[in-house]
Amino acid sequence: MNKSDIREIETACTQLSIAYARHIDFGAYDDFVDLFTEDAVLELGFKLDGRDAIRSSMSKRSSRLRSRHILTNIFIEVENAEQATGVSYLTLYRHIGDESLQADPIEFQTPAAVGHYADEFRLTEQGWRIAHRRLAFAFRNPDHF
Repeated sequence: MNKSDIREIETACTQLSIAYARHIDFGAYDDFVDLFTEDAVLELGFKLDGRDAIRSSMSKRSSRLRSRHILTNIFIEVENAEQATGVSYLTLYRHIGDESLQADPIEFQTPAAVGHYADEFRLTEQGWRIAHRRLAFAFRNPDHF
């Protein structure tokens, strides 16, 4: 692989992380599920095995939950032409309540949590997808969970 190939893979995997945050925050759950491989594992304090489990979990997400996943320090390491790993830092803002059903801003004091995602990406026939994503919190505000 040349530098251009590596940069293309890094960009594709970075875009997956950004799309993950955007889709979950704006309730585009079908698009969210499509970011994963069929046999993906998503670990968020509980383990979801496969797209069907991820889809089922998203269908149960309350409309009273408003969130913003802020991803920074995204680092992708290309393993080969079909596999990559990555880390992205997460600052999570979230609110659960009837205020989330309105368009108005919601007052808050602190982020709900700060942590990182550890990722494995895989090239599929549909393009690059998340094969495994594991969330680890460094800081967590129990008032938001």
